[in-house]
Amino acid sequence: MTKYNVAVLGCGAIFSRHLAALQANHEEYNFVGYYDPSNSVNKQLKKDLPTQKAYNTEDDVYNDNNINCIIILTPSYLHYEQAKKALLSGKNVIVEKPVAFKTAQLNELELLSKKQNLDFFCILQVRLNPSISLVKSLLSDELLGEIRGCSLVQRWQRPDNYFSGWRGTYQGCGGVLNEFGIHYLDIMQYLLGVPNVVAAKFFNTKFKNSEVSDSVYAIFDFGNFGGSMEITLATEPRNIEVSLLIMGSKGFIKLGGKSLDQIIEVAFQNEKDQLRYQEICEQVLGYKIDNQVTIGACPHHPELYKQILTNKNIFDINQTKNVINLINQINNLDK
Repeated sequence: MTKYNVAVLGCGAIFSRHLAALQANHEEYNFVGYYDPSNSVNKQLKKDLPTQKAYNTEDDVYNDNNINCIIILTPSYLHYEQAKKALLSGKNVIVEKPVAFKTAQLNELELLSKKQNLDFFCILQVRLNPSISLVKSLLSDELLGEIRGCSLVQRWQRPDNYFSGWRGTYQGCGGVLNEFGIHYLDIMQYLLGVPNVVAAKFFNTKFKNSEVSDSVYAIFDFGNFGGSMEITLATEPRNIEVSLLIMGSKGFIKLGGKSLDQIIEVAFQNEKDQLRYQEICEQVLGYKIDNQVTIGACPHHPELYKQILTNKNIFDINQTKNVINLINQINNLDK
């Protein structure tokens, strides 16, 4: 039986991923209709999706009693207000990152969803990487020993005209961390806990005239160990890497790949721990792995939509609070 009768707000670049997810999970998600303010987008979608309703206005979506879930894929600065309207109209919500820029807004939405007895999910799909499950199991087993440090690096390239339109203002995109760093900062705190931010500094190295900084560096205090972060969109001529290194008293592990989906390197001080690592690999993945192995790219949205139904707590709005708090810490330290 269909659980969610769905309408989509915003049909931009990421819409195709959500459409594939709805189609792959059609028994649980009934895709009723969509709204986008662009006439050209609507014209094309009417050809591509002739059986779905094309809403005339955004308010028509909130007022449609035939739907019980709204998927919000609009520019970041609209998420909070649109999610609030959706909840007040009695609709469950699935929203792309970031849910909101401010912790107080997140708290408000969480309380409202509980008051209305509605589901509210945020998109944190990198958590579904098999590599992340593997590292979480290693840490739970204390296989790396006492953690001594970590380093998060995201070195990406974006074209000269990227910071235009709504992405060209801090108010529009929430800054480089909300727009780009959020998934990988979320993974860092998901695995290691929420740190205090000791220092942070933002730079405009490529997009010199942009209100939005393109590079940020930070130092973290996790209590018993420290960490660092480098996130930049100024590499040339292409993306270089995204990586997370975790160092412990008994060994280290480094994740990389396109979305931390690859084990770049792992090493342990003794053979016993190496054998235990292989056991955990078989338990989590179903097979053994070694260094420099991609163990599954970040699941596309069809798997995420499936997991929302079976493992909802990992995507509940409460799950995004820590990373939003962390981003706000970093942003505030540079002021």
